[in-house]
Amino acid sequence: MDDSLVFEDWDLIIEDIQNQKCIVIVGPDIIEYDGYPSFFEAVSNELIDNKYISQSFVEEQLFQIKISNPVRAKAEKNDGIRHIAKAMQRVIEQNQTKLDAIAELLKKLPSQLILSLIPEEATFSRILQTPVRYYHKNKTSEKEALPPLSPDSPTVYNILGSLSQSESLVFTYDDLFEYIFSILGDNRLPQELQIALKSAERFIFLGVNFNKWYMHLLLKLLASDKNVLAIDAHIPEASRTFIMNRLSLEMMDYTPSAFLDKLTCNCHGALKPKEDTSPKTIVQPINVPVSVNKPNKNTPVRIFLSYAHVDEEFKKELLITLSPLINQSKEIEIWEDRQIVAGQEWGKAITTELQDAELMICLVSRNFLNSKYCIEQEVANAINQQKHVLPVLLKSCAWKDFPFLASRQVIPRDNNSIISFKDQDEAYQSIYEEVKRLVTLIKSERA
Repeated sequence: MDDSLVFEDWDLIIEDIQNQKCIVIVGPDIIEYDGYPSFFEAVSNELIDNKYISQSFVEEQLFQIKISNPVRAKAEKNDGIRHIAKAMQRVIEQNQTKLDAIAELLKKLPSQLILSLIPEEATFSRILQTPVRYYHKNKTSEKEALPPLSPDSPTVYNILGSLSQSESLVFTYDDLFEYIFSILGDNRLPQELQIALKSAERFIFLGVNFNKWYMHLLLKLLASDKNVLAIDAHIPEASRTFIMNRLSLEMMDYTPSAFLDKLTCNCHGALKPKEDTSPKTIVQPINVPVSVNKPNKNTPVRIFLSYAHVDEEFKKELLITLSPLINQSKEIEIWEDRQIVAGQEWGKAITTELQDAELMICLVSRNFLNSKYCIEQEVANAINQQKHVLPVLLKSCAWKDFPFLASRQVIPRDNNSIISFKDQDEAYQSIYEEVKRLVTLIKSERA
């Protein structure tokens, strides 16, 4: 299977996003959970030996709640659901940094509607700065009207309920059947949402497990006869072709974060301000002298940090590691794109900072290698400008297939990745020493 999108495909996706004809659906497996292949299995691990849970069904990703006293069946079920909700919240909190990085990428998309299968509100509400609405399978009369849909303030809608309302959640078979009867019956999705779904021409599913039969039903409900792209759909190779044909899906094996990173970069490259047709006053340009101040041997070395946003944790650890060179000895100054202020044109800011930098540090992972912007814009420009480029290997990946990496000394040395160290402090300390030596070399090269 060819899992790459040619440029024409990006053009079509971006055009649909710009025209508000594309809806992004975010699933719980949009991030990786350390040691677990899925969000459900991470939650199940939190519930081992829990007295309220009698069984977990990995294939369907549903639980069975233990009822020990039929007289208290309703109370015991409610207690079980609350325990599942708390376990789910703990898993989310344990992976908050990764989820934040995804939310930051979603924030960059000029999309008016994001549907979520993650029954959590705080992350998207905090980062996208918008209230999160949710579907409640048990309430037909209290349905809250959605605000007008606008890309300036995207609406996030949780279609599987909210952790803040445990009765709205879908954790058991009973919950699932109740949900299906509800959403196909009198308690349909809000009218504004139905209109948006009907007018959309493309749906992008990120981290949604299509190996579950009820996800097939949900897909038909949301995106029947539409262009559907599934990113990291968790479908075994043996059944992939069958499901693709049955559901008319196109699948890609990008990680969701790498796909979003690439999509947002292409989006911002394609977005152009609307033409101003108002009368213009012709102003003669003023010749402003360009500063030609060059760094001397005592000036801090300016470093440009290139990385994929999903690797935010590694970036933070690196900044902590290098802080003595930043704050104490003042040997270096580091710039990364989180320093772009609100309202600033990020493309111009990146170009300017890269021109001023003497050293680029690349945080290399498969996410980084899959980021078209990191590779073709940031790194390519750094090499063309003859900057020093220092690759830092975060995780095992196909970095040797990239000539600009294969021809350079990667750190930590001996082709070891940071994550391969039993003591990661040792890895970061070796990186500190390498950066310090390289900074000394760069200063010695200054005229």
